[in-house]
Amino acid sequence: MKKDDTQHKLGAAVPNLNQVQHITPPVHVTTDAQADIDNLKNSYDNFLYVSKAFPNTNINSLIAKGRIYGLNPVPINGARVLELGSSCGGNIIPQALYYPNATFTGIDLSSVQVQHGNEIIKSMGLTNVTLLEKDIMDIDDDFGTFDFIIVHGIWSWVPDVVKDKILSICNRNLSDRGIAYISYNTYPGWKRLEQLRDIMLYSEKHAPHDSLKDRTVYTKNVLKLIAETMKMDERSRVYSDYKIKNINRVLHSNDYYVGHEYLESYNDPVYVSQFVEWAEQQGCTYIGDESLQRSFITWLDDAVVENITALSQGNHVDKEQYYDYVYDTQFRMALLTKPINEDMINRDETITIDTLNSLYFYTALDEYDGAPPEWQDKSYISIKELMDLRKPFNVQDVVNYVTVHHPDFEIDMDRIYRRLFLLAIVGHVYVLGERYNQLPFIENKTYIPERFIKYIATLTEGNGLQYMTTGNMYNQIDQDIDEGLLFVMRLLTKPNTKKSMLAIMNENLTVERTRKDGTTFIVPNDEYLEKSLQHIENLGFFRS
Repeated sequence: MKKDDTQHKLGAAVPNLNQVQHITPPVHVTTDAQADIDNLKNSYDNFLYVSKAFPNTNINSLIAKGRIYGLNPVPINGARVLELGSSCGGNIIPQALYYPNATFTGIDLSSVQVQHGNEIIKSMGLTNVTLLEKDIMDIDDDFGTFDFIIVHGIWSWVPDVVKDKILSICNRNLSDRGIAYISYNTYPGWKRLEQLRDIMLYSEKHAPHDSLKDRTVYTKNVLKLIAETMKMDERSRVYSDYKIKNINRVLHSNDYYVGHEYLESYNDPVYVSQFVEWAEQQGCTYIGDESLQRSFITWLDDAVVENITALSQGNHVDKEQYYDYVYDTQFRMALLTKPINEDMINRDETITIDTLNSLYFYTALDEYDGAPPEWQDKSYISIKELMDLRKPFNVQDVVNYVTVHHPDFEIDMDRIYRRLFLLAIVGHVYVLGERYNQLPFIENKTYIPERFIKYIATLTEGNGLQYMTTGNMYNQIDQDIDEGLLFVMRLLTKPNTKKSMLAIMNENLTVERTRKDGTTFIVPNDEYLEKSLQHIENLGFFRS
């Protein structure tokens, strides 16, 4: 971490925004490739993929990651976001809900999924998100530019000409300060999973005319039998332990995920070095991985860092490639930008104090509350206790917390900065570019805007959950919403009191739950109300 060159670092390498990148866009698909694309469209039309929220694609987080890498992304307010392969919109609809001043556009080949998504959007009354049935190959310069382009779970599963086009879009249709996100399967780690795909593709010849859903069920049963056979033989059990574990993960995954991941015509993992070269050929500049620990390696043991540094000889791509060799990486989430921003990108694993001061932190852990008893440093303890509150905080919040709770402790700002930076790199905290205020319930003051109520109503009463997951303000999946929560939310369309709400609940609501042993019990309404109010606060629905 550099403390003495903040202004120099931020002011260096001002890009020439008038510079034009003359990269010829990929030609349109051949007849054979078009047939493959049509098959993919039919596959997703016929075997619905539940559309999920992914926190790694949250634009608030992408802003923070961009700053850490030295860039100056646009703020959320007014941001233009494009998602390629948006399915039913489950990844961008929650973001459109929480960020009403940003605009979101999703495109997908599947007319069925786009239709379901647009019906959900209409039911929610959202006006800042649009889903289009559109072929990626048909996007041209006239489609406009976007500040964030999201491509999750698409790139590895399409023909090469479409891969080229996706990368071209991430150059030609990206704004000058823009960031593109592309996830992809990676070698060497995927070589282990490739064995399972090979088994499944080989075995499905016995059911060549079945639907993808039926073939998925059949091939999962094949994997199950193979794993059981491996366990029968001592030698096989020892040598194939990793394979058995991978098979078990596949068996416990949803059928729609397994079918599209393992049985589609395309699943083309590449090494990170190959991906970077591919992206550069289409005019993109590689920033780093969205998962910071894959690009910032100084958090590792000193001996490991020394060896990887020696192997890479100062080349940032080689550094990440050798990291993958060592840690058998199987999935990556690349961040890309325009070539005009190349000189701004931080390649030396440092961060300025000003950048850290601009960020917000939110816990990514669900392990335990409080700091471990062996911890003695009051600043570390304070950071952990702020994490336990499950609300975003910044550096100043840490200082204020230490001052109030440990007034006799001498604050070492360098230790605070280093601790927060380390937690961000290893993924123990999410980093955010802007604070999202999670207001608590206050009687006769706070209420829930209509758009949040329509959101939960559409997913529960409107059966939207069969098409998408629920996402919170950080685009994390929330699996605990139900019609009981919706009932409480509807009591808060305007400010209210607990007493008044409880009276209505006692007359109209009975909440029944099932224990692990199968027995049922009635949740007292006062208890359910308190839990619901906390849940609503955690979802960030309250306004005043």
